[in-house]
Amino acid sequence: MTMVKLKLIKMKRHLLLAAVMLLATANIFAQTETTTVITNDRVVTTTTKGDDGSVTIVERVFRNRNMHDPLPTLYYSYLNMFDGTFGPTASVPIRSSSFEWGFYFTSPVVHTWNNHFGISTGLGISNAYNFFSHNQVLNTDPDHLAYFEPLIDYSSVDAHGPANNDAHRSFLRYWSLRLPVMLQLQWNLDNAPMQIAAGAEFEWRFGMRSFARYGGAKHTISDNLDYSPVGFNILFSLVFDNAVIFFRSGLTDMMKIKDLNGHNTNVYQMSLGFGFNFD
Repeated sequence: MTMVKLKLIKMKRHLLLAAVMLLATANIFAQTETTTVITNDRVVTTTTKGDDGSVTIVERVFRNRNMHDPLPTLYYSYLNMFDGTFGPTASVPIRSSSFEWGFYFTSPVVHTWNNHFGISTGLGISNAYNFFSHNQVLNTDPDHLAYFEPLIDYSSVDAHGPANNDAHRSFLRYWSLRLPVMLQLQWNLDNAPMQIAAGAEFEWRFGMRSFARYGGAKHTISDNLDYSPVGFNILFSLVFDNAVIFFRSGLTDMMKIKDLNGHNTNVYQMSLGFGFNFD
């Protein structure tokens, strides 16, 4: 074997070794090892092959969170009465301190696989207090129609106690059972769920009574009010993580009241509340 052949053989070996090293290096840089640890999530992998033989892999991670409740488990809301024109009724002397507290137990009945959209329903229980101002108390006439009379009258009648016995507060109280149905749109904001929801609810009212405080005690003024036990409301809510702000407005009237001007007025209940979910 001549010296020229030996040099050619060595050169081929060096070239082959260089090619192997180049391919190995390219393969190292081309491969990316990814280790993903995902808990309670869904991963969608999309593989795209190019004309040049390249392969592109895109992974999208969807958080498999539960649909958060669109209404609070426990809440407090401010109440108002309006006359059907979506404005406060000046002739119905309700205080701004009127409130309602209650519970909602809701659960999704339909939702998308990534919990982005859903429909929930459930059951609500509430206790409402409508406080009246201007020293007025709500009473009923023989036809059970509610009307206002001066609360001070109760402090000057001997049958109700000594004169000037601190007649200072009157209110209307009732309980409600509610059946809501809510449409929900939920997404993640900084890894925390945010949701908007709208819907309607059926309401059944019971135990409605008018009270007044005088003589250092609470007294029932009327438990025979002519009110609508069945109601229908619209609902809107904003949920951020476990905090909820919601608005409710009656579409059907709650009762008829003879206002301070002597007019028979159909009144509706409206509330703005906040609360928390415990899910």
